[in-house]
Amino acid sequence: MIQKRKVLSLVGCLMVVGLIASLISGCAPSGNGGDGDGDGTVTPQYGGELTFASTADPLYFDDAIGPHAYVTGPYQCLWGGDWAKGIAGGYGSHDCDWFVRGEINRLEYKTGKIAESWDIGDDYIEFYLRDGVKFHNKYPCNGREVTADDVVFSWERQMTLDTSYFKTSYPYLAAAIEISAPDEDTVRIDCPAEYMAELISLIGYVYILPQDAIELYGDLNDWERAIGTGAFTLEEYLPGSYIQYEKNPNYWGTNPVGPGQGDQLPYLDSVKVLIQPDISTHDALFTTGKSDIITADYDRAEQLKTLSGVQYNRFLDGAFKNVIYMRTDKEDKPYHDVRVRQALQLAIDNQKIVDQYFAGEAESLYWPVYPCTEYAGAYVPLEDLEDDMIENIVEGTSISVADLFGYNPELAQELLAEAGYPDGFQTEIVYSTAIYIHEDVIAMVQDMWAEIGVDLTLTPVDSTTHTVTHYLRSFDDMLYATFSGVGTYFKGINWQGTSMFNASYVDDPTLNGYRDQMLALYPDEDAVDQIHAEMLPYLLEQCYVMQTAAHYTYVFWWPWLKNYSGEGAIGYYGGASSWTPYVWIDQDLKEEMIP
Repeated sequence: MIQKRKVLSLVGCLMVVGLIASLISGCAPSGNGGDGDGDGTVTPQYGGELTFASTADPLYFDDAIGPHAYVTGPYQCLWGGDWAKGIAGGYGSHDCDWFVRGEINRLEYKTGKIAESWDIGDDYIEFYLRDGVKFHNKYPCNGREVTADDVVFSWERQMTLDTSYFKTSYPYLAAAIEISAPDEDTVRIDCPAEYMAELISLIGYVYILPQDAIELYGDLNDWERAIGTGAFTLEEYLPGSYIQYEKNPNYWGTNPVGPGQGDQLPYLDSVKVLIQPDISTHDALFTTGKSDIITADYDRAEQLKTLSGVQYNRFLDGAFKNVIYMRTDKEDKPYHDVRVRQALQLAIDNQKIVDQYFAGEAESLYWPVYPCTEYAGAYVPLEDLEDDMIENIVEGTSISVADLFGYNPELAQELLAEAGYPDGFQTEIVYSTAIYIHEDVIAMVQDMWAEIGVDLTLTPVDSTTHTVTHYLRSFDDMLYATFSGVGTYFKGINWQGTSMFNASYVDDPTLNGYRDQMLALYPDEDAVDQIHAEMLPYLLEQCYVMQTAAHYTYVFWWPWLKNYSGEGAIGYYGGASSWTPYVWIDQDLKEEMIP
């Protein structure tokens, strides 16, 4: 029987629920969120503070100095995700969910932010800036309007600074593009046609910062210098304690849909992020109503679901999900042979992991694209792979691609014997000790592989060492690590090139051909989806990574948080700052529920 360690116990936390005497009864997944009544008659309220907890301090406040994902608060890009195309409290078009946390990068779901509109050609993009977009009212900008020169300056920093993620990860693109301002309201980016798909996908990754402030300070990596155009300004930061954001009274945005259509945004007066590394403290804060929203894994979710009145949604994304990488590039390694890779996948009892460890709250097919609304066309469900046959996988035996994700140790042993390893082999896997789930799952794999003679040595390392190992791809045999988000699917980052996410060192001519087709078709995303789905049976047959199981994640919120439906990020790397302008707090209900 698989044993599972609990990350924490909520028994003590749940004892305080009695203090919340007036909670409304019942708890169920909320598909719409809405205004609370669902009839469109409730007028959104201004005021109040949204509070949630984070496990760590931000590392950077300038996205040309460090990774973009750390500085989502006060900043905006030329475009971003379209709130109205999501659920939007039950009033959006619901073309997408926006549950996935910061990985949705589809052009069809974009809307203008600092740019109001754009024109995409074969080798250029022209952005037409929105009138009235102002920087925060901080020195030296003092609330001045954004100019085309600010946009050009921000992009050129990304292209030239060695600390920029853009330059370090896409040096060929940074060197190839040219940014100019034909007039005061227009920004043009010229780019070789072969790189246009990658350029388009990265526009939501470059924040527009004020040129005069950076020229004065050198950079904006001090939190007090954080000046952007977002709905909230960063007003106070106490490391290890909290980050305080206040309403930007000069924000340009209005509510695009619902009972509050046309309202000036944001509704909230402030947003407070509590820095709490201890997950049990997150649960206690939420349970007592001191935070409004919380994200939890399947294990903690079972306890949080018992809270009376709580609303929640379940989703699958790439955060904290791992695969097993192998040095397929080394000819002297067993996994250079596809038969060995297939044997290793066949020897993992995924269904047992899903059922007994994750209590059914997981999927066994999740790489390189997992099931979600936004990328359904690029994903192929396991049952649809049953007709994709692998002929003569061993002489006289055929199985489907779907069968690779079943459990067949007998066939696995036959494959190993055909590949020259009748008694198995020894190997090593490097993994991080930071997340207990990863430790548990890889220990189960060790036991399962032992049944076919594969002696797997587990090499635990700390999080920093693991990150560096992954980034440099500096391991000898195997690595258990995360993969690139779903928004990169058409670029093939997980199975092509020198990125850390191609940690199996894949260089497959067939896959490279599919990638060329997808890049040539982009931005016709429906056509790209079709090519990707056509490619998946071949990619999965090759077993360039071992898939174990990816668990579902839950987001919970109290019913006084209105116009919220479980959104993770509105757009690419949007973070909480991307949905906070649209939500509001029913302060009377909150006072009623927490006397």
